[in-house]
Amino acid sequence: MTQGLIKVVQTGSPIRRPACQRRTLIGLGPNKIGRVRTLENTHSVRGMIDKVRHMLSVLVEIKDLSTRRFNALAGYVRNPATVTVFEEAEWYITGDERLIGMVVRDLEDDDWGWIILGRDERLRFRAIDANSSMASISDARRDLMKEMEFHNGEPDDSFYQGDALGPPVDFITPIVPLERLNPGFRILRSEARYSPAREIIEAMMRFYEDMDGNFVEQFQTTAFDARLWELYLFATFAEQGYAPAPELAIPDFIFLGPDGGIGIEATSVNPGALVPPPASPQALAAYIENYVPIRLGRVPRRKLEHPTPYWERPEMDGIPFVIAVQDFHSPGAMRFISAAMSDYVFGVRHNLDDGSPELIDEHVWDQLRERSGLFSFPNAENVSAVIVNAQGTLPKFNRLGYLAGFGSKNVRMVRKGVAQDERHGIPFVQVIHAPRYSETWVEGMTVFHNPDARIPLDPDLIPGACHQFLQPDSSIVSLTPPFHPMFSETAIWVARRRRRRKS
Repeated sequence: MTQGLIKVVQTGSPIRRPACQRRTLIGLGPNKIGRVRTLENTHSVRGMIDKVRHMLSVLVEIKDLSTRRFNALAGYVRNPATVTVFEEAEWYITGDERLIGMVVRDLEDDDWGWIILGRDERLRFRAIDANSSMASISDARRDLMKEMEFHNGEPDDSFYQGDALGPPVDFITPIVPLERLNPGFRILRSEARYSPAREIIEAMMRFYEDMDGNFVEQFQTTAFDARLWELYLFATFAEQGYAPAPELAIPDFIFLGPDGGIGIEATSVNPGALVPPPASPQALAAYIENYVPIRLGRVPRRKLEHPTPYWERPEMDGIPFVIAVQDFHSPGAMRFISAAMSDYVFGVRHNLDDGSPELIDEHVWDQLRERSGLFSFPNAENVSAVIVNAQGTLPKFNRLGYLAGFGSKNVRMVRKGVAQDERHGIPFVQVIHAPRYSETWVEGMTVFHNPDARIPLDPDLIPGACHQFLQPDSSIVSLTPPFHPMFSETAIWVARRRRRRKS
């Protein structure tokens, strides 16, 4: 993969400049005022340009674009009709982020092509040019660079397509009185330490069409956590190469990819009467085994009773239906979600000492009762799986936003948590701003498969998640990735810039 190109013109003379600057100009190629040179956009070339920037002007810069940043900026452009036709191979972007270029491989003809995206009236990336039927990836890349350079010289309105009504989608500017803003949204909107999350959400949400007319208001006020959970699901499946079906109200998402589709209804447990986790280990175990499943269980159970069954929608024909649940009933409640949801959906609990199964009829906490075993309920055969992720919260957006190059470079994060082992948890500590740190959106997701599903969910449709399967003998088999965090907390701050001492 090339690193793009950078075109420079010499604008100043090296006369009376240090000899090293003249040598740098010679190395870059211009060495004469007005002379233009096109160079490979490498780290060393950019370093040389920085040394003589007072004598050069950058005309065009095209640089390579990471998959992570592409998904945030333009993952929504994927179309259900095209994800099964071609495969994305490389991504490039202009220095001002007006244009994105993609090198693609035709899956049927096994040849190469490219697509160029430009921002429309609402700042959404849309296809403005394309070509195909090239013999090699290098041919497609070379042609793409030439065409991106051409389009870079065009005005913004040349990318407009005439069908984008209204202003750009803005999730961050308040549309309600400040006193109504959710505390979590206040943090996202105003705190510098959350600038990576703020900027990646702004970029991702350019695509959003508010079908209900109240998404932005709810995101800023009463349903911040629930709406953030929906954004998390979109980011996760965009990362995995899926295209969302457009103009869909029920269920929340249908994601289509080369290997199949998934229908997802997102839901969450909202705050209620606060019942804090007990302090003693024995009381805490009872709390996780009974109170948390009661709060969790009522949410997916209601989805089975929806007046318009999700699985009967024409768009859902032949597609597995999944309920995605997050727990916001109290601060830190999602720490218990995987264990509690496993108990509830399977109606089975396993002894931590010897692994023997124990069937659960009912979860009881004081006067609260909830029947266990969601997958055995009427209509449950239409649910292929239930998914959860204790990591699908605002700090996840901050970490992934930072990794994608959004926000202040001075943000610092340290993550501590517990990852899943065969039978016990393993503590971990990770420095997010360390050079080799890596994380994916799907990391931490657990998928509970319905053993009696009418349309089973192929685990290969959600790679990178932990998949759990109930066996006929009531044991549970887990397909767990090498690193699977069960819960974590992230300390976030902004580092102070060090002042240079005067010599």
